[in-house]
Formats: sequence, C-alpha cells, structure tokens
Amino acid sequence: MPEGAHGGRVPDMIEPMLATPDGGTLPDDPAYAYEFKWDGYRAIMRIAPSGETVLTSRNDNDFTDRFPELSGAFGDALQGRAAVLDGEIVALGEHGRPDFGLLQNPERDRRTIAYFAFDVLRLGGQNLLGHTYDERREILTGLEPPDPRLVAITPSYRHADLAGQDLTPAGLLDVARKMMLEGLVVKSRASKYHPGRRSPEWLKHPLIQTTEVIVGGWRPGQGRRAGTIGALLLGAYDPESGELRYIGDVGTGFTDAVLRELQAQLTPLERRTSPFGDQVPRDRARGARWVSPDTVGEVVYRRLTPGDGRLRHTAWRGLRPDRAPDEVVAPSR
Repeated sequence: MPEGAHGGRVPDMIEPMLATPDGGTLPDDPAYAYEFKWDGYRAIMRIAPSGETVLTSRNDNDFTDRFPELSGAFGDALQGRAAVLDGEIVALGEHGRPDFGLLQNPERDRRTIAYFAFDVLRLGGQNLLGHTYDERREILTGLEPPDPRLVAITPSYRHADLAGQDLTPAGLLDVARKMMLEGLVVKSRASKYHPGRRSPEWLKHPLIQTTEVIVGGWRPGQGRRAGTIGALLLGAYDPESGELRYIGDVGTGFTDAVLRELQAQLTPLERRTSPFGDQVPRDRARGARWVSPDTVGEVVYRRLTPGDGRLRHTAWRGLRPDRAPDEVVAPSR
C-alpha cells in the first residue's frame, strides 16, 4: 500500500501471531532470537499519522480508554507516519518489573502502565508482514519513543549478543528466573509474521505453569469471606468433544478489591444450572452459584492430575479481558 493510502486514519487491525509451547526443551540454535516473556495483556498498538493511538487486544477488545496514558505516546517521533506495533501492556512494580497483579488492581497507580513493543507490522506505507524477524527488529529498534517509561522497545538477543555477555540461552533463562519474569519466547530469525496463527516459528518457554480458565461458578465464602466469593469453579473446553469441562477450583490469590470486582462481574451472569458438560464433584458443587461461561481468567498451578485432568494447588492471577472464552482449551493430561 503506498504511503498515505490510509490518509489520516488509524491503520487497520492486524491479528497477533501466537507462539506454541516448546515442549519443555529450550532451543539452543543461532537460527533463533530470544526475548523475555512479559507478564501483561497482549495488545496491538495502531498509530495514525496524526499520532492518534488505538490499543486492541488479541480478541478484538478496545483497550484505548482503559489505558489512556498510552494514547499519543509516540508524539511526533514517527514524523507523520502511521504504524502498527505488537507488544504487551504491563504494569511495573516497585523494582520496575511487570506485575500482573498491579495490572488487575482497579485502584492501581496508573503511572505504572507501560507498553513493551517487541514487533513492528507496518510503518508508513510499508507492510512488514512478509519481512523476516531480523528485518522487522532492525526497523523496530530504529524507532525512538519520546518517553521510554510509556513505550519501551524490548530487547532481543541473538547467539552473538549472548556470547558477548558470556551467556547462553540457558543463562538468559536464569536471568529471567532471577528477575522473576515469566520465561522466554524463542523466535526464528527468518520467520515472517503470520497474523492470527499459532506458529512453531515462535516458541514459548515458561518458568511458571499458568493456564487460562473459564469461570463457570463460585462457592460462597466462610468466616472472613462470608458474604462474598470463597472459591471459583473453573473450566476449559475439551479439544475433542468441544464441551466445557470442569478442571478444578481456586480459592487463593485474591485481594478484597479483586473479590468485589469479581462478584460485581459474575452476579449478572448467574444461571440456574451448571454450564459444565461433565459432573462437578459433589463437595465442590454444594452451594455453588452457577454463571454463564463468559469470563476468562488465569491461574498458576503446581500440577495437573493425569487421570481427571484437574488443576492442583492453584492461585488466582487475574482476569484476562484479552482472551475470548472459545480460546480456552483444557490443558493436556
């Protein structure tokens, strides 16, 4: 598309490319580049020639008004060029690290919000989807956001970069562990950008086990939590049958503010019957308040039982407004 073909409009949405799990083995190959895995909301940033900025989640939710501090964050740095960036909206904690809990907190200090850009998909009239990862990264690193506290170009490490710091990919993973980050994303340096596809050219190597879940109900709390949520009943779609399957519950990891927000969101979704296609254990179903399966969240867990595929030792991490319920597939047993 020629320069200026968008006029003064915000560029069209491009669906983000998705990574696949690496199966637990971190690739060690000069054909790959290594990035830290950030703990936030994946979002496409679209910038008009005027600087007008739109933020869209991977499931097409508009995040622009939710994070107003990111509007116009590039200012005049793009020199009147439109742009489409891929990255993560994060909330930075006390030591400058992404903190998913802060991102969830409706009473958070909004000055902690930042956008971590790790790819560029369009710049001016140039569509970059067919360029290689290396080519796109070179263009991305040439951009200079006026306030790096609002928009930061995240680092990418090739084997030569790591060797210059006396590191290997495994050593970089140790750095991520010490910084309490989520892990690494490993990307083929020759890869094109495939919108909306989960490609083996991008691999994710997590340090903690997390999974997305659908809230299908909740049990009332007792004691200090009387009158509010005690535990959430969790589900995910079976990849073979397509049914919503019960995969466990979670009763820890909540603040009082999060419990209030959850109850306000779930109350209008209440229904008389269970949304799960299988039987919820009697002790878990007793006194349950069922809800329509429209709410996506994320939990951290220690293990998945091989027989029934239930999550064990779970803790709530937060809502995922950047995910659609039909994306949530039960973890492999």
